[in-house]
Amino acid sequence: MSTPVVNPSVPRPLELRLDAEQRAFRDEIRAFLAAEMRDAAQHADPLDLTGCALDFEQALLRRCGSRGYLAVSVPAEHGGGGRPPSYRALWSFEAAYVDAPAIDTSVVLCSAPILAHGSDAQRARLVPPMLRGEEQGCIAYSEPGAGSDLTAIETLAVPEGDGFVLSGTKALVTASHKSSWCVTIARTDVDAPPRGAFTMFVVPLDAPGVHCTRRATANGWTLGEIRFDDVAVGADAVLGAVGNGWSQMAAALVEERSGVAWLGWATRLVEALTDWARELKDPVRAHDAAAAVVALHTDLAIGYRFVDRVMHAQDVGRTVNAEAAVSKVWVTELLQRIARVALDLVGVDALAWSPVIGDAIADVPLGGRIAWEHLERIHPTISVGANELQRDAIARAAFAAEGLR
Repeated sequence: MSTPVVNPSVPRPLELRLDAEQRAFRDEIRAFLAAEMRDAAQHADPLDLTGCALDFEQALLRRCGSRGYLAVSVPAEHGGGGRPPSYRALWSFEAAYVDAPAIDTSVVLCSAPILAHGSDAQRARLVPPMLRGEEQGCIAYSEPGAGSDLTAIETLAVPEGDGFVLSGTKALVTASHKSSWCVTIARTDVDAPPRGAFTMFVVPLDAPGVHCTRRATANGWTLGEIRFDDVAVGADAVLGAVGNGWSQMAAALVEERSGVAWLGWATRLVEALTDWARELKDPVRAHDAAAAVVALHTDLAIGYRFVDRVMHAQDVGRTVNAEAAVSKVWVTELLQRIARVALDLVGVDALAWSPVIGDAIADVPLGGRIAWEHLERIHPTISVGANELQRDAIARAAFAAEGLR
């Protein structure tokens, strides 16, 4: 899998709809990230989701934090830049485009529930290091028996003294091996329906009884498993209100469904495939490739409009549950279509695979990325709410708009 060497001054065929101030910010971070990622191949780690070594990632995040990029859309009263959500989206898009290890940051994963529901003490302790890029946190919602159906969560938080004791296992956790703490959810009422059964907690990952294990994915990089063995936490570990965890978690997940990072990856892949197709000498292959690439550009343009709609709605403060679901479904499934088309066009040579970002395989189209993409783009259609569930949400919104049950 190869990281592109990007010239930030070269226009791209497709762009998001931005005003002048947004374009200036986009150009600034585009140039910054292109420079930062120029030597990324020398700092590869195929075991990490980012593809980059931890020291490289941490140094980059600190520089991002010092420039205010990580906190660009965090409210000013909490130490952020106070800009609209579209600025955070632009950052995610450009980071994805160059495969920068600056997408699943603690700000992205954890700041929404902490800022919305945390106590003053929790915000004071957790938020500043996140914004500076100095500390990583993770979210631990899914379980071995509760992936897309989070109503099946079995982790228990039993009251004890003025706190709780947590028992259970969380699965598919991004960045747990490099995080200091996690935001998690547990059942605090075994008899209540989901909307009143769960509570969110902030748990230090070095607390007694917490065990973190890395589990390999199909592509070799790891997700985490966190086991809570009678982990005692105080009342100050509760995030928000006891029994309100379900609605808090649902609101936080919407923040991850705009599709903008996935659109960044899709854009770079379509551009790379287009560049490859331009070099074909055989007229039959060139004709077939041109038709396929044009179709992908069309689908990509549709994805841009979906993401544009989400960004605009978020900036004006509208709820975007349905719009975010549409964007998430379209762009994640587009990534799968890109991988299939690339394999069809390139043929058997596309099966050569490089697991290291930046380690391009000589004379192999797209540097060995196509096979990696085939495996990799399964998980976005499952992550943060499987696409089947997103289609249910879209249908419910359509029925509600028509006044139907």
